[in-house]
Amino acid sequence: MPSLSSTPETFLIISDSHGKCLTPTILTSIYCIKTHSISGLQWINNYNHNLNLLSLIHTDPISSLINSTSNILFLIGINSVRNFPAQEIIQQVDYLLDSLFSRYSHLRQGKIIITSCLPCIKPSNRFSTITLLRHNIDIYNQLLLSLSAKHNVLYLDLSVPFEWLSRDRIHLHHDYHDRFAKIIINYLHDLNVHHQSSNNIQYRSREAISRRNRKRNLKFKQIQQNFIISRDITSAWSYYHVKNFLKSSNIHYARLVIVSNHTLRLYFNNSLDMLRADQNLPHNTFDSNNFINWIQRNK
Repeated sequence: MPSLSSTPETFLIISDSHGKCLTPTILTSIYCIKTHSISGLQWINNYNHNLNLLSLIHTDPISSLINSTSNILFLIGINSVRNFPAQEIIQQVDYLLDSLFSRYSHLRQGKIIITSCLPCIKPSNRFSTITLLRHNIDIYNQLLLSLSAKHNVLYLDLSVPFEWLSRDRIHLHHDYHDRFAKIIINYLHDLNVHHQSSNNIQYRSREAISRRNRKRNLKFKQIQQNFIISRDITSAWSYYHVKNFLKSSNIHYARLVIVSNHTLRLYFNNSLDMLRADQNLPHNTFDSNNFINWIQRNK
């Protein structure tokens, strides 16, 4: 088997203060990790340009750093989830990723990684209890996973336990800085080794592909249990007709089920698609009269 490439691949980590757990530059024979940390950084901050990643990606020094690599890991989230609802933050991340790929087209050839939000148990003015804050973080992480599929970027579930938090209940205790850094470093190491090794392999086994797909589908089905709407439906509507109708109505859903009691259940990957569908599908959408009218319009 040919030897792995000797040219280190560069990864840029753009982070809030949690990035300070990592050494600013880590160099090995197969990768170079550069971390740029800004305390208080948010995906979008309309009141402070210096903490607004959407603005910073268009200006130096971050602009120059992005131009120097095709691989970026975003370690951001905690400062946003303490101040905004998860759905609103996901809209911000969605817009930022569109802007990022539009300005830096070379990134489409690299690896972009977004991480789950680290745990936090310090309430804020917006989320006044730990329960409310944790719920917002959970929803954010679920929606972020869905968004990663939309933009074809990687999602890293950090799975950091609450026990690692310091007394301020936001940052990691210094005793766990090295362990946290190893989570990210090992992930990037494995990602890079797998990528280089795959250049020498012409195929993956069907079993490996199936395992990966099953795991991914299971994760999405778990998310979809949070985003469901139901509508009454008459027997005139078949799966074929429902799918065509939803497609023509520009309804973005994950899957659908027609159950025996004449109920249609639509599952979604995120709340935005669910709310849009709920607003645009009246409760009588799938009755007999609407079926006849739709068929006649589409003859």
